[in-house]
Amino acid sequence: MKTRKRYTIIIEDESRLEKIVRISASPGKYILAATVTGICLMGVGAIFVGFSPVKNILPGYLKDSERTANELQHMRLDSLQQIYETNASYINNMMDVINKASSDGKSAVGEVSQIDVPLSPDSILPTSPEERKFLAMMREQEKYNISVIAPLAAESLMFSTVNDESVFAEKTKDSTKAEIILGKGATVAAIADGRVISVSQSVKEGGGYAIVIQHQKGFLSRCNRLGTILIEPGDLVTGGQVIALTASGNARRNEIISIEMWHNGNRLIPYEYLGDKDLSKNIHPIIDEEVGRGRF
Repeated sequence: MKTRKRYTIIIEDESRLEKIVRISASPGKYILAATVTGICLMGVGAIFVGFSPVKNILPGYLKDSERTANELQHMRLDSLQQIYETNASYINNMMDVINKASSDGKSAVGEVSQIDVPLSPDSILPTSPEERKFLAMMREQEKYNISVIAPLAAESLMFSTVNDESVFAEKTKDSTKAEIILGKGATVAAIADGRVISVSQSVKEGGGYAIVIQHQKGFLSRCNRLGTILIEPGDLVTGGQVIALTASGNARRNEIISIEMWHNGNRLIPYEYLGDKDLSKNIHPIIDEEVGRGRF
């Protein structure tokens, strides 16, 4: 007959040589007793934490209302961090351009202009009456900047069209994002002297490449939907210099690119600076959008 192992725990008073407690059981019973004891202790601890103020000092514990407020603040912080990084990258890029121009012995081109970056809705706090009054005043000032200061600053610059055969789409002549009709594989030129600060490929704006150029006196321009790029970031360009080609595809249709302009961060209407002012003189050919041929 196989004997079972038993372990005995004896607690005795050595000074009196008296046995106080004697427990004898198999290993399985010891394990079972330890398990039951652990479960009881965890249950007592959970009850103690759940129904006492101790839970408020535990790390990571928050009420539902506090957790919601904390998540909202984190969302706002993430949005502000993203806006900060975007603006910091833009400013660093401008500083690199200026420093490079200075190290080459050439003067920096124009002033640094910044494109407005829309704020995320969760980062906008309710505006006070004083803020609304200030914004109204700034809007009036921007209207003055766009209608008076920008044209005055542009008088000393020589703006040129992107192509001698370019035609502004009629529906975008009053828009800040003008569309220009060109032939397939046509050249696209810089509208004024400046420095290339960005060349990127966009999945928006109809695809293609986009070129951003910093001009003198705070002017900035961006051409979108371009095909082949002939310049690189950091290059100095002159007005009328070919910087890209339009895409080449179906020869029976023309290519449409878009152009945007800013002056000290304020959006401009490109047609007012690049369009034909004297409409009685048709200096540009009219391009047939269907067959891609020019006629005067």
